[in-house]
Amino acid sequence: MPTLIFRNANLLSFHNGFVNKGYDALAIQGNRITAIGNWNEVGAMVQPGTRVIDAGGKTIMPGFNDSHIHIWKVGNLSTFMLDVRQAGSLDELLDMIATYHQNNPHLNWITARGFNEAAWKDGRMPDKTDLDKVVKNKPIFLIRTCAHIAVANTQAIKLSGITEHTQTPDGGVIYKDAGGKPTGIFSETALGLVSKHIPAYTKNELKMMVKAARQQLYQLGITAATDPAVDPMLLQAYYEMNAANELGFRLNAIPILLPDGGAKPFEAPALYKSDWFNVNTVKFFSDGGLSGKTAALKQPYKNTQEHGVLRLQPEQFLQLAHEAMENGLGIATHAIGDAAIEFVVNSYVKLAKIFPNISNRIEHLGLPEVGHLEQMAKYQIAASMQTIFISELGKNFRQYLGQEYLDNCYPVKSVLKHGILTALSSDAPVVSNLNPVKGMYAAVNRLDNEGFEIAPNEAITIAEALKAYTASAATISKTPQFGTLEKGQLADFIILNQNPLSTVSADIQSIKVEQTYVDGKRVYAAHEAVLA
Repeated sequence: MPTLIFRNANLLSFHNGFVNKGYDALAIQGNRITAIGNWNEVGAMVQPGTRVIDAGGKTIMPGFNDSHIHIWKVGNLSTFMLDVRQAGSLDELLDMIATYHQNNPHLNWITARGFNEAAWKDGRMPDKTDLDKVVKNKPIFLIRTCAHIAVANTQAIKLSGITEHTQTPDGGVIYKDAGGKPTGIFSETALGLVSKHIPAYTKNELKMMVKAARQQLYQLGITAATDPAVDPMLLQAYYEMNAANELGFRLNAIPILLPDGGAKPFEAPALYKSDWFNVNTVKFFSDGGLSGKTAALKQPYKNTQEHGVLRLQPEQFLQLAHEAMENGLGIATHAIGDAAIEFVVNSYVKLAKIFPNISNRIEHLGLPEVGHLEQMAKYQIAASMQTIFISELGKNFRQYLGQEYLDNCYPVKSVLKHGILTALSSDAPVVSNLNPVKGMYAAVNRLDNEGFEIAPNEAITIAEALKAYTASAATISKTPQFGTLEKGQLADFIILNQNPLSTVSADIQSIKVEQTYVDGKRVYAAHEAVLA
C-alpha cells in the first residue's frame, strides 16, 4: 500500500527511456517509489492511510546529486574555519583575519580559506609579510579559494621547521624571495609541509561540519553527494555516521591515497556498498587549478613562462592504482590542464587493458584535447565537471589563459558529443555558490559573474544539465538505486517552483527548490505551509 501519493504534478526524470506521457502522479511506499504514471491509474492504489498531496502543477524531479563537493570543508567554513571568500581586497582580507584573531584568542592556529587575488584591484598574492602585519605571535595558514595554494605567516613557517634549506616535495613549490628564503607561499604538495603541523580535527568535529553542510544541501535540493578527497580520519567519521543513521543524505566517499607532505601512501580502503554510504573509488591529484596557474599546461599561461605543476610520479601512480583496482576500486584523478589530462588518460588506457570491467573517472577535465576525448570515449572514462567555475572563476581564466585555451575551457558540449558519461558538480567550497541551479545556468549560458562569455560554443541544454546533475551523477558514482524517478528507486526527490524545461535560459536562476525529500521523508520546505 502506498504511504504517500503526489497527484497533479509535472514529473521530470532524465534517465534513458523516460518519456512523460502526461504522467502526473507519483506513489511512494516507505522509502521507495512504487509507481509513476497517470492519476487515473495511480489513484486506484489509494487505500485507507494513504496520504494524497495535490502538487498544484508544480514540478517534481529527482534530487540533485553533486558529484564533486568537499562536504566537510563546506561545513568547516561555518564552524571552525574563517571564511574569507567575500574579501574584496588584500586590506579587507587582513582586516577579517585581525578581527577573527581578536575574537578567538583560544585558538592555537588561525586557519582561513577562500581568497582570490585575481578579483582584487592590484591582483597581488599575499605573503608572510602581509600576514605578519596582523598576527605575529600565532601561526596562520591561509588557503586560496582553489585549495592548491596557501600562505603561511612567519610563525607558521617557524613552527613547521621550514627554512631556505627545506627540500621541496615532488609535485610542489615553495616560493622563495631573491635571497632564497621562503615567502610564505606554497602550492600543491608543498602545502603539506605546513598543514601536517596544524592540530587535526577530531571525528566529532568532522561530524559537526558534515551536519552543518547537510542543511545547506537540503535547501538547494541536493539529496546525494560525492566527497572526492577523504582522508582516513574523515572516512572513519563517515562510517560511524552511517552506522548511527546520522548521514541524512546519500554519500559517496572517495578516499585519497597520497597525502600532501607525506611520503607514505594511505592504505587503500575496502569496497563498501549500501543505500546511504558507498566507497567504490579512490582519488589522486595530477595537477593544480587554472585559477591559480597551477594546472599543468602544454603551453604557458598568458604572458608568463609558467606551465603549472604536474604532481604525480608515473610509476607510483600506476602501482597504487593497480593495487586499488585489484580490490575492485575505481580511480578518480584530478586533471585540469591538457598536460595533466594527457598523462591521466594514457595511464587509464594502460589500466583499462588490465581491468576492462572497472570504470575510472577524471575530475574537472578543464582543457581536454579532441584526442583525449576520443580515448575517453573508447575506454569509457567518465568526467565530473564544474561549469560553475565559468561563473565564479571566469575572470581568472580570462586573465591567465590564451584565447585558444579560453575557447575550449570546460568543454561540456564536446565531452557529451563524444558520448562520455558526464556529471556536473560544484567543487565547493572552491566556489562560494554550490547551488546546482547556478551550475546549470553557467552550463547553459557560459557567462562569468561579470557578464563575459567563455567558450559559448560549449553551451549545453537545460535538459542536458539536469541529467548531468541527476541520472548521470548517480551513474558515475556507481549508485544506480537513486537519481531517477522509477519504480523501485529510493524516494529522493525535490519540488520546484517552476518547470525548468519551459524556463528560458536567461531566467534559470529564478528556479527555486520548494521542498526536498530524502528516503520518502520531507527534510526541507521553503515555506511552512505544506502542499495540500
